[in-house]
Amino acid sequence: MELCTFSEVKILNATGRVFVVPAGYLSLDYVSKVDDLHATTVIDGDQNLWSIFKQEIQEQLKPDILLIDSRTGINQWGALSLIQAADEAIIFLFPNEQNKQGIELLLESLQSLKNLSINFVFSPVPDVTNTGLDKVKKIWNLLLERIKNRDDESSDTDEDDSNIDNNQPENDEPLVVPYLEPIAFADSYPILEMQDYYRKIANLTDEKNDEIKRSSILNTTERWQIIESLEFPEVNAADPKHNLGLLFQRTADFEKFLDDTTCLIRGKKGTGKTALYWLFLKHQELARKLARGRLDNTLFLSGHGRLKKNSPGSDEFQIIHQTLQQNNGTWEAFWRAYLLFRCYQEELLKFPENKQEKKFSELKKIINNLPKDIWQSESTEALLELSTNSTLRLIVKDVVNIILHKEAKDNSKKWWFLYDDLDEHFSEAGELRQQALTGLFQLVQSCNTSRLTEIRFKIFLREDIWNRLNFDNKSHFSGKDISLQWTQIDLLRLAFRQATQSQDFKNLVDRLSSVAIESIDQANEEELDQALELLWGSRMRAGKRGKKVSQWVYERLTDSSGTTFPRSLSLLLEAAKEQELTYRGKSSTKISAERLLQGKSLEFGLKEASRKRCEEIKEEYPNLKNFFYYLKDKSAFLKKQELQQIWENSAVNVVGNFEEFVSFLDEIGIIEFREKEKRYKFMDIYAHGFEMIRLGMM
Repeated sequence: MELCTFSEVKILNATGRVFVVPAGYLSLDYVSKVDDLHATTVIDGDQNLWSIFKQEIQEQLKPDILLIDSRTGINQWGALSLIQAADEAIIFLFPNEQNKQGIELLLESLQSLKNLSINFVFSPVPDVTNTGLDKVKKIWNLLLERIKNRDDESSDTDEDDSNIDNNQPENDEPLVVPYLEPIAFADSYPILEMQDYYRKIANLTDEKNDEIKRSSILNTTERWQIIESLEFPEVNAADPKHNLGLLFQRTADFEKFLDDTTCLIRGKKGTGKTALYWLFLKHQELARKLARGRLDNTLFLSGHGRLKKNSPGSDEFQIIHQTLQQNNGTWEAFWRAYLLFRCYQEELLKFPENKQEKKFSELKKIINNLPKDIWQSESTEALLELSTNSTLRLIVKDVVNIILHKEAKDNSKKWWFLYDDLDEHFSEAGELRQQALTGLFQLVQSCNTSRLTEIRFKIFLREDIWNRLNFDNKSHFSGKDISLQWTQIDLLRLAFRQATQSQDFKNLVDRLSSVAIESIDQANEEELDQALELLWGSRMRAGKRGKKVSQWVYERLTDSSGTTFPRSLSLLLEAAKEQELTYRGKSSTKISAERLLQGKSLEFGLKEASRKRCEEIKEEYPNLKNFFYYLKDKSAFLKKQELQQIWENSAVNVVGNFEEFVSFLDEIGIIEFREKEKRYKFMDIYAHGFEMIRLGMM
């Protein structure tokens, strides 16, 4: 019995072939025969009509994708029977109450089909004004809510990351095709000038087709080989083994950083402050290349930081503070003397050999007797003398304002002094931190006032420390600062940059991805998204709450202040890779063949990244250690009285006012207040690491 006949549709310049299997020729005899057929009728052994039809299509055409135009209604040959055989359903409906109710009934009958991807197209829509589209969106949201309820009822957990490997597509806006007279009255199709209205619908089938192509390649031993080849190292600019030229991600903040007038770089730990410090001091050639000619005549120097062993640490700063207080010295004078000393260490300081030589003789004697390669007690004593002796303080100022500035100008150079590790050396809030950092910014102001245009400062400082500093003319730095922020596209670029360090993965992208990324920094979000689907798939879970993996990763690595941690991305992906490899050879584990890293592996990676981030914030805020301990086994979605109780038990001695304490937690990015639920939500980047309970979170 021959069930299937077909013909080819000729399309000019097409990259593939399209075949059509017609329903038949309309006649009374035809209608009678169709009425007698049932989709489940067994006609050959244990095979029914549908399975034979599908088998014949496969044998004769071997199609990449099979599109079925189903009749409406819930009957043997209607939507229900054919949808049960589908991977994806695209349901067309007119936006009215009658159609909505019919679709709701259809969705109810599909309750058991957990892996079916469902999309809606509203067509034809006679009114595409705001009024008509509002009605479409209302019906669309109700249908999505019905799908969400179906998914929730079939889930084993209330966590929003459950069922994470179900790739239910989700559009940001409903798909709408307006009523179009040229289509309604056409005698033949397609109508080329109207095709744009249907392009988004075609994209839905393309997405499924891409998954099929990927799974046919990845469902082999090659998959494990590629996963093993992946590496996601934390970008450590201080490590000479790291090829920073391949791994450094140039964010939108970079251009502002290059500006000479930008002197304050704010950010939380893990946002890349130290990476910038090391980039410009350890990898100067790369830094100039990234600056694209803007810094060719700039000399980069460490004003303070771990690059040089010959710099003071926390203990020395304690002694310096005490001595300055006792001898009426100032921190501004100390930082100026320290700047002078750094120029001496770098052999940039040249005292004049003329009639002014006598003026500088004592200063020259003190400086020239100091070791260049290591910080000793003599170094501390010398700088204190230069900071407290009123005569020497004025001479040091003359040397900086006249001699150093002239030296740089004569050589057509700008000198950048970079200051890092201030967070660690002045970690505790108090008089020392306040006065020391205020003095550093006063030095910057003084140099600006004296128009020392060849001497520039780049000070890297933790966000909350800056916020708590109070000094005159602090507003002077407004507009001369940047707050390091990673956008979603920055994170995608970093993920792709790291993944393509694997030649195997790069070859896979070149072979299978529908986009060609020639420049990572120029690629847009959509292109990166498509390329990274080979790494981590498209969506995390089904239903209305189903998110793109890229969005899921970005949101979970972002705190309540909008700060994202690139270091956490590396940790997440590396842990996900190691977890994925544990599934190799386990027949009990279902593998999603269209991606390298499954959703459950990414979820495992998030927990590892969160654990590490929590370790870092404990180090940043040791006085909150007891509070962090009390969070274990508490809900990550707390009522005010619940959070207040934890504060009273663990942190009332740290911050005596509850509202101030909550404001502080919000400032450092740990919590956000959800107005609708009247609860405080602990962000995912912390909730996992503090071992909090996430059931019921949204």
